[in-house]
Amino acid sequence: MTLTSNGDQVGRAYADSTGAFTTAVEFTRIEAGKHTVVADCGVRLTGAVEQVVTSSSGGHSGTLVVLVFFVLAGITVLRFP
Repeated sequence: MTLTSNGDQVGRAYADSTGAFTTAVEFTRIEAGKHTVVADCGVRLTGAVEQVVTSSSGGHSGTLVVLVFFVLAGITVLRFP
């Protein structure tokens, strides 16, 4: 399946036999605000990601982990209500 946000591809994933999937989401542009992520594999699943722009002197891996967590949590909630 392909994951997109505002028409830009932000990830790809393969679902298992139960339809569950996990993947990283990478945005090409960092813009503060709420962004919708759509997973399309014949069925369209949507989730929301809130991007927050901050400054730091350290690495950025923590931000990516938080973004991926909220994307997957949102898709899971929409997939299994």
